[in-house]
Amino acid sequence: MKWSYATHYVCDDCSASFEMRRALNTCPACGGLLEVQYDLDAMKAELKPELFDGREGSMWRWHEFYPLRSGDHVISLGEGGTPLVRSIHAGPLLGLSQLYFKNDTLMPTGSFKDRGFSLAVSFAKELGITEGLTYSSGNAGSSFAAYGSRAGIRTTVLVEYLANPVKRSMISLYGARTAILHFREMNEITSMLERGVRELGLYQFVNFINPVRHEAMKSYAYELSQQFGWEAPDVVVQPVGTGGGIWGAWKGFRELKELGWISSLPRMVAVQPEATGPIVRAFRQGLTSAGSYGDSTRTIAQSMAGNSPIQGGRRVLKAMYDSHGFGELVTDEQILEAMAWLGREGISAEPASAATLAAVAIAVREGRIAPDERIVCVITGSALKQPSAIEKAAAGTSLQLNANFEELSRLLASL
Repeated sequence: MKWSYATHYVCDDCSASFEMRRALNTCPACGGLLEVQYDLDAMKAELKPELFDGREGSMWRWHEFYPLRSGDHVISLGEGGTPLVRSIHAGPLLGLSQLYFKNDTLMPTGSFKDRGFSLAVSFAKELGITEGLTYSSGNAGSSFAAYGSRAGIRTTVLVEYLANPVKRSMISLYGARTAILHFREMNEITSMLERGVRELGLYQFVNFINPVRHEAMKSYAYELSQQFGWEAPDVVVQPVGTGGGIWGAWKGFRELKELGWISSLPRMVAVQPEATGPIVRAFRQGLTSAGSYGDSTRTIAQSMAGNSPIQGGRRVLKAMYDSHGFGELVTDEQILEAMAWLGREGISAEPASAATLAAVAIAVREGRIAPDERIVCVITGSALKQPSAIEKAAAGTSLQLNANFEELSRLLASL
C-alpha cells in the first residue's frame, strides 16, 4: 500500500494534466481550477473499510485519499474525527426522526477550516513552500495562521473589512501578518489574487485557487459514512461561501461509491444568506455559473456573506445538480432562531453554521425533505467566533438575587 494514491492534477477547463510536485495554484495553461486525480482502481484492489477502524480519530486516518506523499510532513492539531450528534430538540420539533449535526465547532481553531489548512499547509511544507497568502472572512485566516506557524511558513492574511474584531484578533494571535481588505464585490478579490499568482508568483491558500485545500473536506464523506456503518446519509446540508466544503464532501462520497464502500449517494444542499446567495439563485434558474448578487454587509452570516463566487461557483453548482440536491436561502431571523435551537442541542454555532438548520426547517415545510430521511447538518464554526450574534440569539437574564436562602427559595418558586 502507498501513503497516497494521488496521481496528478487535471484542469477543469482545458483538461491539461500536471504532475503534483510543482507548486501550482491555478492551471498554468489557461488559469482554470486544478483537481487532484487518484488511482481508484488500485485503491479498490488494495484498500478495505476495516483498514481504517483502528487508526487515530483525526482526518489523517484517511491519508491514502489525500495528495500528501509522506507522513513526515503532516502538520496536525487533531483536526477531524468530530462528533456526529443526533438531534433531540430540533428533530422532534420538525417531525424528523433522523436529524444529525456534524459538530466541527470542536476543531482546534473553532472551525471546519482546520481540515483544509492541515492538508494544504502540510502539502506546501512538502513542496518546500516557505511563504503563503490567503484572504479570509475570519475563520480561514485563523486556521491558516495557526497551521502556518506550526509549519514554519510565513503567513499573510488579507482579512475582509466585514470580519468582526474577535476574528481579526485571532488571526494576529496565531502569528500571521494581517491587513484589512476593502472591496465592493468578491470578484475584485479574485481578480487581484489571480494576478498575484501570474505576476508575483505568490503561492496562495485561497479555496479552489489552492488545489488541495478542498481535498481535506472529503473527510466529511469518509467520517459520516463510517459513523453510519458504511452507509451514506440521504441529505447533507452545508453552508456555502466559496464552496470548498460541499464540493470536497461530494467528491469524497463519489469516491466511496466508486470503491463500492457505500451503495448510494446523498443529496447535497447548499445554504446561503437571503441577502446574497448567488449560487443558490443561479441553481434555481438552472444556470451552471453564478454572477454577482446582493450586498455582503446585509447579513449576520459573515462566513458565507460573499456575493460573487470564485469561478462562478461552477463546482458547487455541479455538485448540487449531479447529486439531485437543492439550495436554500435563509434570513437573519431564521438563522438566529436556529442558533437558539442548536443551543438546546448543546451546540454553540456561529450564524453561518446555524443556517444549515434554518435551511432544513424551510425544506421540511416546503416538502423537499421527508420525515424519515437521514439528514446531516454540517456545523462549521463556533458561536464564540461571533459573540455579538449570541447576544442576539439568546438574551442574557435580568433576574438578580442576594446570597441568602429565602431569596433563592422565592426565585426558584417563581421560575
